[in-house]
Amino acid sequence: MPTTIHTTLLSLVTAVSIIFLLLFLHYRSRYLVLKGSEAVMVRHTNQQEKELLLLRKQLSELKLLSLKSQVNPHFLFNCLNGIYTALMTGETALAQEYISGFAMLLRKVLMLADKNFISLQEESDMLELYLKLEQLRTNNGFEYTLITDPQISPAALPVPCMLVQPFVENAIWHGLMHKEKDRRLHIHWMQLQTNLYACEVTDNGIGRVQALQYHHDGLKTNNHHSRGMEICMERASLYRSMYHTQFNIEITDLPGEENTVQGTRVYITFEVDPNMSTAR
Repeated sequence: MPTTIHTTLLSLVTAVSIIFLLLFLHYRSRYLVLKGSEAVMVRHTNQQEKELLLLRKQLSELKLLSLKSQVNPHFLFNCLNGIYTALMTGETALAQEYISGFAMLLRKVLMLADKNFISLQEESDMLELYLKLEQLRTNNGFEYTLITDPQISPAALPVPCMLVQPFVENAIWHGLMHKEKDRRLHIHWMQLQTNLYACEVTDNGIGRVQALQYHHDGLKTNNHHSRGMEICMERASLYRSMYHTQFNIEITDLPGEENTVQGTRVYITFEVDPNMSTAR
């Protein structure tokens, strides 16, 4: 009898153990399945978030290109008008020089049309060509300096393409050309901190308030002037949201003697991010 009870108890314990083992394996299997499903869901969610961020970035880049393209047509039209004026006034040699410079500039603009960032060297070369064309157009009506701090490597530093040129154009045609003489323009690229840079555009023109009192000749209108500034501000805002970096534009009039204005200063500060590739 004791042997039978012992055997029965052993069988019962064995059966209960098997049941518990089966339950454990069942629930463990369900746990692993749920955990696996949760991991799959997390991976899927993360993938969706990455794709959404990529789409947002691509849309932002397309918008940046769209904003930049709104600046270029007016910029190119002014160059063509300079050539037309030279031809109409019989200045053939000047027109030929203008056409040669314009062809070089146009080639650069077209080559860089699909890029949001270019090297500072490319930006400076393009500005130099543009300034020489404007000097031809104004019969050397102004002087300019274009300086880069020696610690900056122009070929390695990515900068926003064509962001400075509209400010340079406004400095010439809204500030300097309303003066009779002594017209000076200064462009200075500088490094403020590690990965933080600035571009300062200063002129000794008549200032913004007085410039608004002039009626422009159809090539430059108050409406275009305002839109050009608005486009530049929109681009700066997009750079900040896309790269989460500093990007600011400050425009101030330079005070002169006895409450007068002796020019305008545009100060652009921007932080360089590794994602700002000149290849895109």
